[in-house]
Amino acid sequence: MFRKALAIVGLFLVVFHGWLFAGQVWEGQLADFALASRWLIAAGLAFGLWALRRQQAPLFRSRRAVALWLLAALLHGPALADRFDVNAPALPEAAAVLVQASTGAAVLAGLLILLALALRATRRTPRLPAHLLVRMPVAADPHRSGWTAVFAPRPPPLR
Repeated sequence: MFRKALAIVGLFLVVFHGWLFAGQVWEGQLADFALASRWLIAAGLAFGLWALRRQQAPLFRSRRAVALWLLAALLHGPALADRFDVNAPALPEAAAVLVQASTGAAVLAGLLILLALALRATRRTPRLPAHLLVRMPVAADPHRSGWTAVFAPRPPPLR
C-alpha cells in the first residue's frame, strides 16, 4: 500500500516538474543562465537517482541517496525564495552563485574525466625488466605456439 502511494506521489512530482519545465520553455525563461543550469543540475540529480535505483540501493537511507536529496533541496532554494518573496537579498544571489560554481565544477570534472579516459586508452603497458620475466610453454592457448614470457614476482630458481 505504501509503495503504491509513494509511486503516485512520485508520478505527480514528475508530471509537475515536466509541466513547469514546458511552461518555462514556452515562455522563453530558459535563456537565463542560472535557470538553465538549475535544470541541467536537476537532470543530473534525476540521473543519479535512476542510477541508484538500477543498483538496487536504498533511495532514502543510503549516504549517496541522502546526498542527492540534499542537493535537490538546495536546488529548490532560489525558486522558494522567489515564490515567497523573501526579503533577504543575499539568499537568491548566494544560491545563483552556488549553482553557477557547481555547474562550472561539474563541467571541469567532466573534462578531467574525459582527459583521464583518453590518456588511459593510449597508455601502453610498461616493459618489464628481463629478470622479472620467465619463459614458459603456452599449452593452454591454442592460438599461440611455443614459449612466451610471463611476469614472475621473483626470479626462477637456479638449477
